[in-house]
Order: sequence, then structure tokens, then C-alpha cells
Amino acid sequence: MKVSAKGTDVASQQPRAMPWRAGTLMAEMTVAGVAAHSLVTLGTPRAYGGGETMIMAGATDTFVLLLLDGFAKVTAVDATGVDVLVDIRAAGDVVGELAAFDGAPRTASVTAVHRVSARRISQREWIGWFTGARDAELAVHRSLAYRSRVSVFRRLELLQGPIAARLARAVMHLGAQYGEQVAEGLLVRPGLTQPEWAELIGGKERSVQKALSRFSEAGAVSRSRGRLIIRSESALAAFAAECGGD
Repeated sequence: MKVSAKGTDVASQQPRAMPWRAGTLMAEMTVAGVAAHSLVTLGTPRAYGGGETMIMAGATDTFVLLLLDGFAKVTAVDATGVDVLVDIRAAGDVVGELAAFDGAPRTASVTAVHRVSARRISQREWIGWFTGARDAELAVHRSLAYRSRVSVFRRLELLQGPIAARLARAVMHLGAQYGEQVAEGLLVRPGLTQPEWAELIGGKERSVQKALSRFSEAGAVSRSRGRLIIRSESALAAFAAECGGD
């Protein structure tokens, strides 16, 4: 895995033309009436390649990354020393803001999924924006509240019940959050590996593989070249409602 705390300089970056996804800081800034340029012009532009570590757990740096394009995976080490996927961040989100607020070591690592464009914002710039821009504090709090709600949902819906039901709920959840409509159906993004799906729902890779095969046989999803596409939401919802068995 490539590791970089700084990423690669890029000549110029512009905010996405399309609306920001619900719950991201940029979306909440729009709701709160905070001008986009008050944040996207801070710091310096960075680009990260797929698999590149953007933030390292345990590091004592305090910069914030504003994602402008792409997805990032947030992982932490559990009590057994195994890396676990704990969150996914999309364009419009920020990562690393907790360390910028309290100066404590990083609690999780952040890794780029495919290519990610971002702004690297120093702690001084971040705090200056947070305290100086009109309604910036409200936007940050709304974004954190959204993440908290998603975290509760995942604990209640993705970590309890049969593996097939958990996985179906996870696929539907990510499809609703980040899905992209394609000719075959709803492409679930970002593209997670079977081990990552297992981490997300607290299951085993073999169980995930079996559940995905069941979904495919029922026509609920199709899989090819690392792509997972929801073909029938009703069929997938039936799996999500299962109460027993794997």
C-alpha cells in the first residue's frame, strides 16, 4: 500500500458541479447558507491515488482534508489488532477534523478509494474558518449529527440478525447513499471487496460470499469485475427482512 500524508499537488481543483450528497459538510453548508468558497479556497489542492493512505492512525498531525471528488475509507484497529472498516466518506465530507479541534493523535486511518481530489487545510485555517465564517459552526454540527445518526443505524441494522439480512441492508444503505444509476440498475458505490463487506457488517468473508451468491441467484443483484449492481430492490428488501438463518 502506498502511504502519503500529503498526497500529490494538482494544478487546480473546482467544487463539483452536481449537488453534494446529503449529510456531507458541503451539503450542510448549503442548508445553513454558508458560501462554498469560504471553505473550498482554503489550504492547498491534493490528489491521492487508489489505495493511498491520506491520514494515518496514531499520527500527531492536525490538518483537515476536504474531499472534492471520490471516496475514502475510514479504518480502525479492533481489540484483536485487525483493521476494521468503520466508515466511508464521499465528496463534500471532511476527514481529520477531530484532531484539528483537540490536537489528539489520529484515532483512525483514511485511505483513498480509486482517485481522490481534496483540499489539505491546516489546523489554523480550519479553526479560523469554523469560528469566523457565518453559520460555519451550525453546518459542522449538522454534519456531525448526520454521521452520528448513520453510526447508530449501522449498529442497529448492520450488526444484528442473520448475515444475509445484514448484508442486504448494507447494500441497500450504500446504494441509497452513494449509488449511481446505470443501465443495469443501481451501481453501489464505492466498490467494496468481500472482506470489506464482512468488516462493515461484522461477519465472515465466506458468509458474505454465500449471501452474495443467494442475492445473485434471486435476481436481486448482479456482480461483475468488482461492480455490485442492485437489479431488484424488492428482492433485496426481502432478504433484508429475514429473521433467521444465514
